Amino acid sequence: MKGSHSNRKASHDEMAYATQVIQEAFPDYDVVWGGHGDYGGGRAPRDHTVSFRLRDRWGKYHSNVIWVLPDYLSSITVNWVKTVVKRGTNHKPRSRRH
Repeated sequence: MKGSHSNRKASHDEMAYATQVIQEAFPDYDVVWGGHGDYGGGRAPRDHTVSFRLRDRWGKYHSNVIWVLPDYLSSITVNWVKTVVKRGTNHKPRSRRH
């Protein structure tokens, strides 16, 4: 029996849906999925968090790593994907503290 501290893994259907939405948002790029251990382990927000990057047909990445908890994969939208990719790949600060 799993306790409430256990992290849920994404299902095949959730991953397929998320891939479809991301490809709809960025049809010119391939979706490259990664996991907790793919980026040094310590960079993931928690275990079983999945991540994606956008890659062109020549192998160049066009996004930073975008982390998504499995619980939210089935509810992502094209608009959300465009927003997080844009936010994660621009060089402007998101907020300024004085």
